[in-house]
Amino acid sequence: MATLGQQLRQSREEKGVTLRDIANATHIGVRFLQAIESDTYDILPGGVFNRAFVRKYARHIGFDEEQAIKLYEEQLEEQGGEPTRRYQYGVEDFEVRPSSGNGLLLSFVALLILAALAYAAYQYFAPVVSDQNTSRPGSASTPGPTPAVSATPAPAVSPNASSSPSTNLLSGSASAGGMRVQLIATGEECWLSIKPDAGKQEQVILGPGDVREFNVNDRIVLFIGRLTSLRITINGRIVNYSKLLPGQKGVVANNVVITRDNYQQYLD
Repeated sequence: MATLGQQLRQSREEKGVTLRDIANATHIGVRFLQAIESDTYDILPGGVFNRAFVRKYARHIGFDEEQAIKLYEEQLEEQGGEPTRRYQYGVEDFEVRPSSGNGLLLSFVALLILAALAYAAYQYFAPVVSDQNTSRPGSASTPGPTPAVSATPAPAVSPNASSSPSTNLLSGSASAGGMRVQLIATGEECWLSIKPDAGKQEQVILGPGDVREFNVNDRIVLFIGRLTSLRITINGRIVNYSKLLPGQKGVVANNVVITRDNYQQYLD
């Protein structure tokens, strides 16, 4: 039976579609498309990215998407699971479509709206921790009318806290000295690999306007598949890429490490 790559290539050629046509329409690099056709998945980013690329390729040429994913997963199982990635990405692997004047204007307006929403969210949630030690009706920390403060007050617990705050959206503020890291897709889809602190590495695709937020105590490590479509804020302030990645020329940024000790030098 023909492999997934062979079937996709045959379907593409029958329709007279070139790899460059697919790259322009899907914004997936030609090198990645060639890897799919040759069934060499160790060149691809891995995980959810691979499946998204296969779906987009199949959709563009009219190939059954679910059948493509089924063939992909069957081939992975035959090969013993996800391959070890051996390729370091460069700018040639992702396509950037030139923006029109209207597109730039809309992007700018969207950025302003997102900034306003982010600021409003920060102002709303930030007081939760700072005010949690104040007296409240019926609170155990307010023993009668006496205003004196106990010498050994019990540590307060934020009502918004969770057992794993680094992976929750809009969770309580990070611990003292920590970071609230917000990732916002401001343009087209952005492919991300995220590892907060010692947590599990997560691979996600953010669509335009999507937001992910993490409370980070020590560090966060990022792989960014489309740098031009992502805005990063830390504790409500925007990260300046020219400071974070000096000399960066491509749209792919690999192994971006931001820590609580160095993040302030990257802020605007």
